Amino acid sequence: MKNLFKSTAILLFAVVVFSISTYGQNDDIATPKQSILDLAYKVCPKSLDSDIPGIVESSIYNVILLKKYYPSADYSNIIDKLNEISEKNVDPGIRFKAHLASMYLNFSSLINVQPKSFPEYENEPEYIYKQITNQLESKLFVSNY
Repeated sequence: MKNLFKSTAILLFAVVVFSISTYGQNDDIATPKQSILDLAYKVCPKSLDSDIPGIVESSIYNVILLKKYYPSADYSNIIDKLNEISEKNVDPGIRFKAHLASMYLNFSSLINVQPKSFPEYENEPEYIYKQITNQLESKLFVSNY
């Protein structure tokens, strides 16, 4: 009886250890797959054209996150769309955010945004825009004093 218990415990322990190591090696969980990225490139320009301000605003934020996690992708058509929004949108807040996102896409080598998860920080989009503003101010504006 004791040997049966030991054998079962060892077998159970081995299954748990191998399961953890197998799942622990999966890097796809941390970053979106290429198919999701491709879909985002198709959806972003369309959602930036939306008549609903909330969709446009969240799309601008999502573009910043895309650039953060996929810096080498081509964002030229999205930059053009952001520049158009920053000039023509009726909402000054959206125009400002589009301009900041365009600046981030153009100068991402100078700006390092650090996203935080929502449970830890409720106002994540505003936090990202504040980071961009502060870094642009400190790195691009020169004082003559």
